[in-house]
Amino acid sequence: MRTLARGYSIDLGSAMLRILARDGERILHMPTVAAIDAEGRIRARGSRAVEIQGSRPDTLHLVRPVLQRSVADPLVAAFLLRAALREVSGDAKARHFAAATLCVPDRMGELQVEALLAACETAGLKRVRLVANSLAQAVGSGVPLAEPAGALVVDVGAERSSAALLSCGDVIATSTFPVGGLDVDEGLVRLLRHRHGLIISPSEAERAKVRIGTADSGTVPVRGHDLLRGLPDTRTIPVAELARVPLATYDALAKHVLALLSDSPPKLVEDVQDRGLVLCGEGARMLGLADRLRDRLCLPVHVPDQPGDVGVLGAWDVAEV
Repeated sequence: MRTLARGYSIDLGSAMLRILARDGERILHMPTVAAIDAEGRIRARGSRAVEIQGSRPDTLHLVRPVLQRSVADPLVAAFLLRAALREVSGDAKARHFAAATLCVPDRMGELQVEALLAACETAGLKRVRLVANSLAQAVGSGVPLAEPAGALVVDVGAERSSAALLSCGDVIATSTFPVGGLDVDEGLVRLLRHRHGLIISPSEAERAKVRIGTADSGTVPVRGHDLLRGLPDTRTIPVAELARVPLATYDALAKHVLALLSDSPPKLVEDVQDRGLVLCGEGARMLGLADRLRDRLCLPVHVPDQPGDVGVLGAWDVAEV
């Protein structure tokens, strides 16, 4: 049973901030982005920032303070973290918060750690314990880490993905590579522009990517602007055509995972062959990814019910802070 002593568990990702608080039940999700005006003032955060910036692109710009899971803008990161902590705690004016466990990349430089801890302190967190992201994801996925056997966790993010081989509660080998869900979005943008003469926004590409996996028929409606006329238009695109776009990204992921396994201890690789890999991150939901990795790697592939939340769920259970 989870205890109240843990305070908060936090996953401060490049695309999404997740916080699990106190009762261990409710997870707050907030896009890690803020809308900034010309004077440098923060006018909105999270989903609201994206909406406002879309309607006022000339006066507001979006700032993403976390890039590749490293804090690029400590002040904006602290603002977002403090606002999220106030929301999840139910105290809109709180200045200080209980202890927290924070998911971090498996291999993190000293300067990166300092920037992250500084942002947490500015946000009002006085005690922070860091937990390797792959360990938290494994625990959140139900992987028994204490066993002396290899476990493979693959985290598919927006800009980057990572693979980590675990054993006896430790990270044995890890690799991070610049492949992620945004590659699929960009591929869809290129396809629709060059083959259908339709210019679509990044947000519409994201929606199209989701629709591929949820379409009730063999086609998907996609909204954009006609390349020649410059007028709004909606095209009906075959799902089969769109579904081919992600395959290059899926194969690139498989290549990097295979490279990690090729340089890992044979005994642990044998364990992975039996136990398979755990596919985490919101990118794990992409249509056909699990099947493609299963075919390319000849391994069982397991996708948790909440692949994007397993890190923050696992961090809640990993650390006694």
